[in-house]
Amino acid sequence: MSKKEFLFFPREEELLKSSLLRYSQLEFPLKVPAKWAKNSFISLFYKSPKNIVCPHFWVFKPLIGCPYQCSYCFLQGTFFGDKTPRLKNLEETAKKLEEFLSWATSLGLKLLLNVGELCDSLAVPEWTAKFLKICVPILKKFPGNRLLFLTKAGINNIHLLLESPSLNEIIVMSHSLNPQSIIEQFEKGTASLEDRLKAARKLQEVGYEVRLRIDPIIPVENWPTLYSELIEMIFKKFNLKPERITLGSLRGLKKTILYAKDKDWVAYLNKHEKTGWGLKINKDLRLSLYSRIIRDLRKHGFNGHIALCKETPEIWKVLVLENLLLPPGKFGIWENVKCNCKT
Repeated sequence: MSKKEFLFFPREEELLKSSLLRYSQLEFPLKVPAKWAKNSFISLFYKSPKNIVCPHFWVFKPLIGCPYQCSYCFLQGTFFGDKTPRLKNLEETAKKLEEFLSWATSLGLKLLLNVGELCDSLAVPEWTAKFLKICVPILKKFPGNRLLFLTKAGINNIHLLLESPSLNEIIVMSHSLNPQSIIEQFEKGTASLEDRLKAARKLQEVGYEVRLRIDPIIPVENWPTLYSELIEMIFKKFNLKPERITLGSLRGLKKTILYAKDKDWVAYLNKHEKTGWGLKINKDLRLSLYSRIIRDLRKHGFNGHIALCKETPEIWKVLVLENLLLPPGKFGIWENVKCNCKT
């Protein structure tokens, strides 16, 4: 592989109909120029370590940083302690988006661009409105490409999306959830659990594709009951019908721990496992967390896709043998992983 190129393995759902015949097999790698692999506005997330299941995905960065004060937030390390929200130059954002989508379309690709990797997509709704105003016309020129919004915001931050329901053709909504007691302890400044679920329900009602992330799962005292009650709220109280659910357990990259202002959460990484994605909760406890929650999801009738976020192949293997997950696929490609960040 050239030093100036990086590999991307497209899936069938990431290909335009016109290119399905052009590409007779779907395990081929596409070579991505460094211009797009490392662009400051749009880039390929390709840095998954060898011992972590995480398929490559695309990151769109019109916004970076976050005003919320989640004590475990990895952006603390990413931005060296200063995760103050910033809105990038709108003209340059529009220019790069059009250039990128033109390149992707020329290769027969239709992609999901993650607007929630380096920010909360709806934490500053005025800024979200500004970049959407310039980006939506460009996305409409290249149909099939969509934006993924990930948020811990609530009902007061979604007015723009409710007032423009046609955006449901372009935006996929993903809501990050945790039990209310964990939100109060570790996710300060964010919307309450009820408020987040109300927002998800409203968006579902006007036709948005809704995804859920239960992440990071934190094994506080009485965690089985807390997460069971959370799942009951999702399906019984709010009648949500998520397209997929992604689970992740608490993890701590070295830089995150270094720059975290509140380090109380690090205690849950005691007797930790070292992985390519930082410290993790003890392996047996992680398996208990995932197994209990997945069984609860199925008990409530959820038959959609379930995936783990940045987890080891060993954990996946055990849960596959228990018939709780599907095999993730070939090493490094992970073509079967239907997780939050993929189409």
